[in-house]
Amino acid sequence: MTHPTAPRKTVLDVAIVGGGVSGLYSGWRLLTTPSPDQPQTVSLFESSDRVGGRLLSVTPPGMPEARIELGGMRFTTGQQLVMSLVPYLKLATEPFPVGQNQNMAYLRGHRLRTADLNDPDKIPYVLTPAERDGLQGGFTAMAAENFLQKVMDQPHVDLKTVPWEKLARSGKYEGHYLRDLPMRYVFNRSVSHEAFQFAEDTSGYDSIFFTWNAADGFPWNLADYGATIEYKRLVQGYESLPLTLRAKFEEAGGQVHLKHRLIGFDHVEQDDGSKLIEMHFDRDGHRETVCTRQLILAMPRRSLELLAQNGAVLGPEQHEVHRLIKSVTPIPLFKLALCYRERWWEKLGITQGQSVTDLPIRQCYYWPVGDDTAAGAILIYNDGLDLDYWCDLMAHPAKFQNKTLAGDVPWPEQEWNQHPAPALMVQEAHRQLLQIHGIEDRPDLQPYAAAFRNWGEDPFGGGANFWPQHVESHDVARRILQPVREVPVFICGEAYSHSQGWVEGALETAEAMLQGHFGLGEPPYLTGTQPPKA
Repeated sequence: MTHPTAPRKTVLDVAIVGGGVSGLYSGWRLLTTPSPDQPQTVSLFESSDRVGGRLLSVTPPGMPEARIELGGMRFTTGQQLVMSLVPYLKLATEPFPVGQNQNMAYLRGHRLRTADLNDPDKIPYVLTPAERDGLQGGFTAMAAENFLQKVMDQPHVDLKTVPWEKLARSGKYEGHYLRDLPMRYVFNRSVSHEAFQFAEDTSGYDSIFFTWNAADGFPWNLADYGATIEYKRLVQGYESLPLTLRAKFEEAGGQVHLKHRLIGFDHVEQDDGSKLIEMHFDRDGHRETVCTRQLILAMPRRSLELLAQNGAVLGPEQHEVHRLIKSVTPIPLFKLALCYRERWWEKLGITQGQSVTDLPIRQCYYWPVGDDTAAGAILIYNDGLDLDYWCDLMAHPAKFQNKTLAGDVPWPEQEWNQHPAPALMVQEAHRQLLQIHGIEDRPDLQPYAAAFRNWGEDPFGGGANFWPQHVESHDVARRILQPVREVPVFICGEAYSHSQGWVEGALETAEAMLQGHFGLGEPPYLTGTQPPKA
């Protein structure tokens, strides 16, 4: 009597979990870059029904040309990888203006224009004579110069040549390592409290001052919000980047599996004595097991913590791995888009860019919507301390009822409606917007549509991840790429980068992993070469 032979299981060369930029990018690079051990089978698994991760571009009703960013929205001209990759993929860009002179700065009950922020006699802050003289240079730069003079024991410091990585490892301020000091503490000891408050209020953010350690916070802020930085956006929405990477990955032979939530994994010995990574997925309520030789977890901290905490990498005895994973702080933030039947802010001379306030709304952007509509959109971006103000409004069950414009063209209703906004939150944000601009409310000024995305929810845990105190970030960033040396499991993504909160960080860590652990050379868009056709 013969017995049927058990079917041989399919084994992937590389499995990638996470359909954001770092995951899709890694798959594309692995399949299109010649290397001695180039994988033949690469599959990407994503828990949701879409790729893109924290890049999410949506089109509102009545504005068919608009791509409103409910996730990441821009990149800087100083970010080498994304600045080179975008034109290589033939994605159209345009300037992303921020500080426009005519825009609003509503601070301490004073309604100013952005241009007024350079005039010490107009701003409602009491500055020292030195701070008044240095107002245009920015107080982050002033604070950095003042504290670095002590750290480096130099009377003058050129911020363009500061050895930040060396200082992060060994630099001390008043006897303490920079990584052990909060950025806010050092900032407040380097300029007056009024100067710090001005810097925080006009930044529109809280988390960049209250989360980072001094070693990592200052270089990040100077690089990403310095006076010479210019911003760009993708004309078709930032989500077009991961969508393009997905298309390139699939053209090269990669496979994308949506609605596959990774439950857990382990390094399991096979009958022949070899070892494979055995992954367990939830697929619409059904358990599915997949084996792979190598596993890339393109996931932020919170997503890693949601996996089963067992096995050769995440088991409870792996104290060092858990220390590495917990070495960043997730930053909750939300995006709220309000749509108006007319761009009422244009009557105030405002057409684009950002306005800021110390009200809980903190900042808003006048979003480009194209020329074929009189309607307009304002995007509100909030993080950090002021989230406490919004929490109860976020949790209110009543949702804002979207309307359409009379005679508007068909629009992707399902996509927009997948991100309903809490009604009370819309009402309060609208009230604060009118207060910033000094406008009395009227029925015809009410928003007709709104969308909302809270990135603090699982599985993201935050819209960004920052380095807190007591973390030697450069050591963590290197070691977490392969947290257990003898196990072929790798971690990449924005969370453990030195461009946190940016697509650049996702690309940086993916490249460090691909070049350092998979033997790939520099990417073609940096070398000027074309990858071979799949």
